[in-house]
Amino acid sequence: MNPFAYDSLFSRFLYFVADIVTLHILWLIYSIPIITIGASTTALYYSCMKRIRTGEGYVTRNFRRSFRENFRQSTVIWLVLLITGFVFFLDLRIGMALDGAMGTVMLVSCSVFLIPLLLLGIYIFPVQAKFENPIFGNIKNALIMSIRHFPCSLLLIVIYASVVLLAFSFPPLTGLLLCCGAGLIGYLTSNIFVFIFRKYVPDELEKDLEASGEHFE
Repeated sequence: MNPFAYDSLFSRFLYFVADIVTLHILWLIYSIPIITIGASTTALYYSCMKRIRTGEGYVTRNFRRSFRENFRQSTVIWLVLLITGFVFFLDLRIGMALDGAMGTVMLVSCSVFLIPLLLLGIYIFPVQAKFENPIFGNIKNALIMSIRHFPCSLLLIVIYASVVLLAFSFPPLTGLLLCCGAGLIGYLTSNIFVFIFRKYVPDELEKDLEASGEHFE
């Protein structure tokens, strides 16, 4: 078999690498205004999950489409998370500065509320990319899924934490992340979200198999 044929293993790997790098660059460009990070992250997950499910390689088109369609809701969600996280950060700093029981109470209460905030931050943009609901509905569903599928949530936390730790301790990985970090992390974690979301869309797998078959014919 010709290794450079369209459906060869080598060609598929090259297409995969190109898509990962493309998604990384798109995410960076669309996140530059800062307030658009939520919309660009939603678009990243939409494109990654679409590619995983059907093998469809139109990542640029899918990214732009999702960014446009989810811009308003994703931006509101991102700003709420950003403001909430900043408030918690200030409370933690105040708690650390206070002596005695008051400081301890503030630190414990902040730590307790930071856990659901962390889980929400991990799930909300993939949920926003997948399900068409009002903002509150997707926030509620993201929290419910993060608890219901807690082993998957732990795996996601391990992935993110491992990337951060290795980026500081293993220079070659830092260089890799600069080239394709957003696309690579998005793709890795999207596999988990596809697994989770299929439990809520029972007929999706069959449709994806049909679409995948048509794509590779």
